[in-house]
Amino acid sequence: MIILHPTALPGGHGIGDFGENAYEWIDFLDETGVKIWQVLPFGPTDNVQFSPYSSSSSKLGNFALIDLTYLAEIGIIEKDDLNNSPKNLSKVNFLDVYKFKESILRKSHKNLYKDNINSLHSEINEYEENNPGLENELIFQMATSLYGDDWKKWPKDLINPDRNTLKNFKEENKEEYSYQLFVQFLFTEQLNKLNVYGNKKNVKILGDVPIYTNFHSCDVWMNKSLFDLEENFEMANVAGAAPDVFTAAGQIWGNPLYLWEEHKKENYKWWIDRLNSCLSKYELLRIDHFGGLFQFWAIPNGGLGVEGVWRKGPAKNFLEGIKDDIELERILAEDLFALDLDEMDEAREEFNIPGIKMLNQKIPHNSWDEEAPPSEWAYNCAAYTGTHDSPTTKQWLEETSDGQRKHFKEFVDGNLINKFDSDVWNAISVTWETPCQLAGTLVQDLLELGKEARFNIPGQQLGNWNWRLDSLEPLSEIKDKLLQLNKDTKRI
Repeated sequence: MIILHPTALPGGHGIGDFGENAYEWIDFLDETGVKIWQVLPFGPTDNVQFSPYSSSSSKLGNFALIDLTYLAEIGIIEKDDLNNSPKNLSKVNFLDVYKFKESILRKSHKNLYKDNINSLHSEINEYEENNPGLENELIFQMATSLYGDDWKKWPKDLINPDRNTLKNFKEENKEEYSYQLFVQFLFTEQLNKLNVYGNKKNVKILGDVPIYTNFHSCDVWMNKSLFDLEENFEMANVAGAAPDVFTAAGQIWGNPLYLWEEHKKENYKWWIDRLNSCLSKYELLRIDHFGGLFQFWAIPNGGLGVEGVWRKGPAKNFLEGIKDDIELERILAEDLFALDLDEMDEAREEFNIPGIKMLNQKIPHNSWDEEAPPSEWAYNCAAYTGTHDSPTTKQWLEETSDGQRKHFKEFVDGNLINKFDSDVWNAISVTWETPCQLAGTLVQDLLELGKEARFNIPGQQLGNWNWRLDSLEPLSEIKDKLLQLNKDTKRI
């Protein structure tokens, strides 16, 4: 598995997208024997932090991932319309990109409906008919566009709308609704084509779903009874992380918490719908913060991170409740959790859901008595050098403690079969040689990039998610090496 969010692909119009470079990337994976392309969530982001993990919808796609070149190819814009696109820099300027892409998409939509012959009309109508569950999501996006990103401040009748209110609002703003539908049609069509191409090349896309949803989301707006809200719809408690050795003050994420008893009463219908919507986009799906299903940190709204308390989640009952409606064999659990929970591990094993091992967390600082060596990791896991939240391997090896660096080199010298001149590639090789059924790394590690290429620093509010590749060309230099490693470790 290689982690590379599409926004970090080169080319496009100031940002990576579902265009030709995404297909070239799949070709690279196919030619090197890599079977899984791991991405971050594809949902719409906010316009401040631009985090893929902070979205207004679990079901919709981010318009910034749409390839605009396609619109010129089918004739609903001119090629010249794309001449003033944001420059392709090594860091995405999200504000410029979002502004430009939205302007082109709105122009495309307007042009499309000037031409009543265009075959896209019937395709969009068919898409709408086949996806009735999207109506409320599109209305929510439409209302957000008109009234802002806090549904509590919308017109009173839209805060807690009935069916007639939604119907009338949609009719009164049918052009904006049509635009939102058009955007999601394009996103879905382009992603579907990418998935089809990936399947032809035997490359599957591993998607991601955050355990929590945003307060400003259709998920909460239309399902208030499933969330821990006050009568005035303010959040009673919010999600976060307990204090630990890294963050003594704890972390406040600010997401609304679930009322798990209410979810149980409806047999986890909302969750089943949410997960199946994600599984319609990706061949495989990673559940972020899987441990939150077992225990979660609840912080009083407006309080400090240290003022939270641990609460029990639905645990195994959740998996029992969804197993008949969700293909659990397509699920990967991000179980890097603050607590060592036997019940979580036992549930994963019972339902055959792989967990995660991170090399940069599992090499000990003091003694091998602290951790099992990589050669003894369990089969039912995905081994990683690191993820989007961690330093690149080059940065980790440069900045970690002398003790951890020493133990890493001891393991390489004494255990590694496929050795390289590069410590970064030795880390990849250690991960590939584990008994784990899956092994993954970052594209940054393949290219031995340092701290300048880190994708996200948890807790840092701004400046994340914007790194991107300048070109796919440097990957040609490591193609043979990666293919040989996959062969030697029997990963293909």
